[in-house]
Amino acid sequence: MEAEQIRKIYEAMNENGFNSIELELAEDHKIRMQLEHAPVRVAVAEDQPGVADLENGTLKTQVEIRSDKVGSFAFAERQLKVGDRIKKGETLGSIKGISFQDRVKCSLDGTIASVEVEPGTIVDYGRLLFVVDLE
Repeated sequence: MEAEQIRKIYEAMNENGFNSIELELAEDHKIRMQLEHAPVRVAVAEDQPGVADLENGTLKTQVEIRSDKVGSFAFAERQLKVGDRIKKGETLGSIKGISFQDRVKCSLDGTIASVEVEPGTIVDYGRLLFVVDLE
């Protein structure tokens, strides 16, 4: 694999909100790429309600939290709803697969703007879980 191909895969991962990808080229040839930090997708568009609202002269910015695994989603200690405040590092939920259980954490302080998943939902790579208004 050439450096240009790796760069294109990296750009596609960032554009789509993935922080890991696994490619199987043959039975015994697999490639796994994992970004050190999950991509943060920031949407700023006037045609999306709530995204570009001005509050007290400041622009409201939203971040999407997406799944980086395939499995069953469960909330952490509390089931989050719109308006709940969350803190950096707080565990929002978990994704449980056949041989793993990974926590879904928030990387920034904010307020839940949208909850896009229910407990027990089977999620796939890149599935939108939450939209968070940053503080």
